[in-house]
Amino acid sequence: TKSERPPPRSPIAEKPFEAAPPARPRRAMSMFGNFGVNLGSVGNLFGASGPRLNYDLGEAYPRAAGGWTHYRATSKEDGAPASVFKFVCNDVHKERVRVEVARNGAKRLKTTRHPNILMLKDSLEVEEGDKLTIYVVTESVMPLEEHLKDLPTSTSQRDEYYALGIRQVATAVSFLANDCALVHGGVSMSTVVVTDGLDWKLAGLDLLSEHAAIGRGTHGPAPLVHAAFSVPDQYKPEEYRRGDWAGIPGGPPWAIDAWGLGCLIQEVYRGGAISRTDQLREVDHIPQVLLKDYQRLLATAPERRYNPKKLVENSSLFSNKLVETITFLDNLTLKDSIEKEHFFRHLPRVMESLAKAPVQRKILPQIGEALVFGSAPALAVSPMLHAAEGLSDDDFSAKVTPTIVKLFAKETANAADKLVRVALMENLSRFAAHLPNKLADETIFPAMSSSFTDDDPFVRELTLKATLVLAPKLTQRTHGNLLKYLSKLQIDSEPPIRANTTILLGNIARYLAEATAKRVLLNAFTRALRDQFPPARKAGLMALCSTVDFYEPGEAAQRVLPAVAPLTVDPEREVRECAFRCLDMFTDLLKRFSVRVDEQGAENAAAAHKNDAEKVASKANAGAMSGGVGGALAWAVNAAAKRVGGGAPVDEDALAGRARRPEEEAAARGIDMSAKSFGSDAPPPRLYGEAYTPTSTPGTTPAKGGPPGGGGDGREVGSTRLDAREVDDDGDGWGDMDNDLDLQAENEARRRLAELSTRPPPVPVVANGGAGSASSGDGWGDMDDDDDALFSGVAAATSGSGFGAAAASSATARPTRPTLATRTVGGHVSLGGATRGVQRGNKPAPMKLGARKLNPGDIDLESMLN
Repeated sequence: TKSERPPPRSPIAEKPFEAAPPARPRRAMSMFGNFGVNLGSVGNLFGASGPRLNYDLGEAYPRAAGGWTHYRATSKEDGAPASVFKFVCNDVHKERVRVEVARNGAKRLKTTRHPNILMLKDSLEVEEGDKLTIYVVTESVMPLEEHLKDLPTSTSQRDEYYALGIRQVATAVSFLANDCALVHGGVSMSTVVVTDGLDWKLAGLDLLSEHAAIGRGTHGPAPLVHAAFSVPDQYKPEEYRRGDWAGIPGGPPWAIDAWGLGCLIQEVYRGGAISRTDQLREVDHIPQVLLKDYQRLLATAPERRYNPKKLVENSSLFSNKLVETITFLDNLTLKDSIEKEHFFRHLPRVMESLAKAPVQRKILPQIGEALVFGSAPALAVSPMLHAAEGLSDDDFSAKVTPTIVKLFAKETANAADKLVRVALMENLSRFAAHLPNKLADETIFPAMSSSFTDDDPFVRELTLKATLVLAPKLTQRTHGNLLKYLSKLQIDSEPPIRANTTILLGNIARYLAEATAKRVLLNAFTRALRDQFPPARKAGLMALCSTVDFYEPGEAAQRVLPAVAPLTVDPEREVRECAFRCLDMFTDLLKRFSVRVDEQGAENAAAAHKNDAEKVASKANAGAMSGGVGGALAWAVNAAAKRVGGGAPVDEDALAGRARRPEEEAAARGIDMSAKSFGSDAPPPRLYGEAYTPTSTPGTTPAKGGPPGGGGDGREVGSTRLDAREVDDDGDGWGDMDNDLDLQAENEARRRLAELSTRPPPVPVVANGGAGSASSGDGWGDMDDDDDALFSGVAAATSGSGFGAAAASSATARPTRPTLATRTVGGHVSLGGATRGVQRGNKPAPMKLGARKLNPGDIDLESMLN
């Protein structure tokens, strides 16, 4: 029979049967809803020629959740570490479920943000015909199972760390269930990863579904329903295994994930993954404090399973120092200033009991970040450095140095930032060794140098001390800039700062170029010898001894000895002793030089003198620890403040951040920091260099040493007045030793020396007010009519200071100590705090305080200074 022909079809109906290129997989409504979004790139992943992954893939980890492969990776742009999860499907038509589940996981990572959920950086889809590849780039992480292999077993520190990790995962599960009404559906060891900062984060969001959508079963969009086969049965509660989708929305949203959280606890403490459900009954290795909560998480009835939120809030497992410390730092912005102060003050002691890994990899970055963003007080600097102890230079450069650079770069106009700068300078010695020389020279010191001109004397003083730590890392150009700051600080209104400036110069002399040292050191130290502050004069003597090898024999004879000799009659015993030892050191070297000149000739004698001076200087510097002269170039301010100002000494342990310091107490209560610094309301005293004329120095005299407002911009040299700019052609404040001054100045000085040597000795004065006063009333006769060049650095002592007048000529007179007093310029603050010396002009007879010695407590220092 004749077969019937089929009815004709329209061209439109026959078009699908024609040969045509294969259609691309649809991205509209899939079985899971509109999840087929174009993931694209969050960052700049696409090059000019099409999609391209800007990360180099490294070694893959053995296991990963779902159908993903977890790779170690590095960025092609900056080499930063990252993790790349790769999903490959060879036929998108046959494996539509796997594709949609993988796309759902990538989408959920992009849209779900929480500190305890894996953070996505970039994502990319690449399609080649029927083959689909999805790349998901995240922060650098490693699987929890691999991480636990590197941890010690059965230690209290390990259990504290486990508790911290479980708490972080429980927090993520609680966020999904209680705040978002979402079900993860696959919580286990395989879906938890660990960051470089030891944060445990929840990953594997492929099955993440709305709790209510699960009830629609296979007709709904919930990936958990369509891909439940991808989760092993041991991680599923009973209703999940049976596929009771309609009953799941009737229970709490955390029911399924609470079971998975119990499985995670079992796997963490047993040290590996479980393979059977009955293994959940093995509780020998579960901590007793966690056992009851563990059993509640695995309850048979969904409505009776423990809410992860209550686990986080109530479990006694998390009551340990590590968890409490991390939790406080996580919520630091919510704490008040008193809580922060108490926390950071005790944090170094707490960290002593914690494991090194969490301290260095978790706590340290948190403190640094809090300091940079201003949520942590200045007290946090010391705990940060305490946490960084033991780090290698590479780790320190990666974890701590960027924070230090950012903190130094901050402007100090803000009081809080200023306190942080102070804390950094106080603790500079604890991290300076880790700083590269280039960074210290080009970044740290320029930022720190602004504190040289700070209004607070304490900050200026602290900057001096911090500079000594950085000095070995500075270039000669930076040292030149430093000298300009020091030339101004040597005439600072605060006496301790002037003293410490001299100390700093003596200590950094070894790092200066030879020409710079010869031009600067002698001028600066001889200026210090004329300072009104006794520790400043002593500092000048010690600095001369410490740098004895920098001076030629001619300089020692013509400049050093004439400048030091007047201090042998200084009112302060320590200054006199230093002066005598300094003279002994230089004269001994000159004696040996003189002998060698006759025996070996001038050139050989000069070379031998240099070697001898270097040995003497080394010995003097080595005597610093034992208090020897010259070697004791330690900071003079703290002791000076105690002796002269009556203040308490600064606790060195406090400077290292090991105790509560007074300025911290003051800062916390809004009190001005300047209360700590040495000073008073009295006008700043003038330096002795105001009217000083060299007596036997053919070279340049030091620059004017008076504080601002001391009078004039130039200085007197003999009868010639020189402008400071003409003498100091180098601009560093100390003049130029190579300049030849007017010969008239030298001749005038020698003439005055000759006159002084031919005058009769002064008339003695009896200490109890007897006869025999000098014509000028200051104990040195008419010598005061001369220029104050020779003895302007020595203050007039009263009998109450312990140094009376010269012995009486009468045999029956009561013996007294010889007077060492001369006339001063502008007065002088003694060790007891009283003002010594007489005023210029009509000079009255000195005040007779009687035979009784006054104690410092008998003198009202404040009224005298005012």
